[in-house]
Amino acid sequence: MNIFLVTESGPLECTGELELLNADHTHFARESHTWLCRCGRSQEKPYCDGSHEKIAFSDDATAQQASDSAATGSGAVRITLRSNGPLKLEGPCEVRHPTAGVLFSGNQTALCRCGQSKKKPFCDGTHREVGFVA
Repeated sequence: MNIFLVTESGPLECTGELELLNADHTHFARESHTWLCRCGRSQEKPYCDGSHEKIAFSDDATAQQASDSAATGSGAVRITLRSNGPLKLEGPCEVRHPTAGVLFSGNQTALCRCGQSKKKPFCDGTHREVGFVA
C-alpha cells in the first residue's frame, strides 16, 4: 500500500511505489520513500528542505477526512506536480494522520502543497488565491 503520512506541522512522509510526474505528465522521479513539502516554502520543491521549521509552519491538527472509500488495486501511485497547485494522487493510496488515523483511502485525491488550505492536508484551491508558485 502507498502511504502518505501527514507529519504534525511538517512534510508528507511518503512510502510505497511512487511515480512523480511534472505538470505535463513527464516522468520526474521514482521513489520508494521520500518527504514532500507541505508548507509551500521549500527551495527544493516538491521535496522538503526543512523550511517548515524556519517559518513555524502550523497545521491545526484538525485533519479532515476526505473519503471513507477503500483503495482498490495494487501498484504505483502517480503523484502529479500540478503547475503552481497541489499534488494530485492517482492510484491506490492512503493518507494518514498521526492522531486522526486514516483520512483517505482510495485511488484519487489532491493534497495541498501551498501550506494554506483550510482543509489540510487536502487542497481546497487556496493556492490560486495566494499566488502559490511551485
